[in-house]
Amino acid sequence: MNEKTKVLIITYYWPPSGGSGVQRWVKFAKYLPKFNIEPFVLTVENGTYPLVDDSLKDEVSSTLKVFRSKSIEPYSLFGGLTGKTDKEVSTPSTAFSNDGSLLKKIGIWIRANFFIPDARIGWVPFAFKKAETIISEYGIEQVITTGPPNSTHLIGLKLKTKYPDLNWIMDMRDPWSQIFYNQHLPRTDRASKKDISLEKKCLTKADEVIVVSDSMNKVQQSVFDRHYHTITNGFDHEDFELTNDKRNPDALSIKYVGSMTEAAIPHSFFKALSSLDDDLRKKIKVSFFGSFNEKVKEIINRYELQDLISYHGYIPHKAAKKEMQTADLLLLVIPDTEDNELIITGKIFDYIGAQKPILFIGPQKGDAAKLITEFNLGLTFGYDDTDKLAEKLIGLIKSGTEPYNSWSNDLIKHPFSRFELTKKVSGILRNKK
Repeated sequence: MNEKTKVLIITYYWPPSGGSGVQRWVKFAKYLPKFNIEPFVLTVENGTYPLVDDSLKDEVSSTLKVFRSKSIEPYSLFGGLTGKTDKEVSTPSTAFSNDGSLLKKIGIWIRANFFIPDARIGWVPFAFKKAETIISEYGIEQVITTGPPNSTHLIGLKLKTKYPDLNWIMDMRDPWSQIFYNQHLPRTDRASKKDISLEKKCLTKADEVIVVSDSMNKVQQSVFDRHYHTITNGFDHEDFELTNDKRNPDALSIKYVGSMTEAAIPHSFFKALSSLDDDLRKKIKVSFFGSFNEKVKEIINRYELQDLISYHGYIPHKAAKKEMQTADLLLLVIPDTEDNELIITGKIFDYIGAQKPILFIGPQKGDAAKLITEFNLGLTFGYDDTDKLAEKLIGLIKSGTEPYNSWSNDLIKHPFSRFELTKKVSGILRNKK
């Protein structure tokens, strides 16, 4: 048997951190040994996470070597300045809200201009030293850095500079300088130029770069012209058990699973629900699982939808998958922001794994809408399609049929299964320079 390929994965987000971002490399690390690749993981010792999910620890093999190094975390100080908790300031959707006192605005300005590329920069020197030790002790010749946070890629840059023969792969889960919330940061020109300069240095030095969508591939090409591999997010076939649940003819169950920022509030969906008569409204059950912007309940109350919609907090990922599988429709909303056509949330792939129709609201020419249309995964609507949405909901309540093309083969063979996607990652590792 060929000698195993050893790879060090450097990632800030790792269990007990929760959310869809952490699952990408938890799952890759889970399946890489199937392709004769031995992964090692370096993560942070004292990280500040927007979400915590202890159940994800069960996804990590007891044989996987996981190393941790400390970090200087500025979020407690930043939280004191902005009046937010550590959890809130570590989440871009809440951290960069520029409303409030002068003190809060000063805190955001400091965050935007002194912590470049991001507030995880304090992890870099400690992680670099730890990575050196791991590489030396285990004879590792390949390193993967995954961001955000993009500070993680600076660790890769330092390692590549010191060890020129090291094969370094950048995994970009989001754009770097072009990510949507950068448009709202009060950055100086000097800070913006420094951020782009760091990004280009990394893209120049990295042997391979992975992005998560074709549109993001094009965005990155405009930043720096080089070859990029596209490997999407996906779902783990082992998270979904076959079910024979039949739809309740007396109620249409619609579920939303995940976080919801202010930009992702589905106004047209709420308006459509409010337009239905009482008899139809009684036949709809809407359940929200996750964390939601405080304005969500305010809008629901405004449309008097309290009796239709139930709230549930963040639930462990396996429990979330079960909730998905018991829905008739799964609500998916792309934030109404600039350049949102390239957004494909990790949630869409779990929805695919759940094998339930998707009710999509977002840009009709975006990657997510194209994916749903191409694979016949459900219904797509624009942000202002209130009347069309209401008409379709009425039809679904009465007919009980949704457009959907289920996957007839084993889920492990699905093009978006984590197993199949890991096969692509292993191909990059085996074709090292």
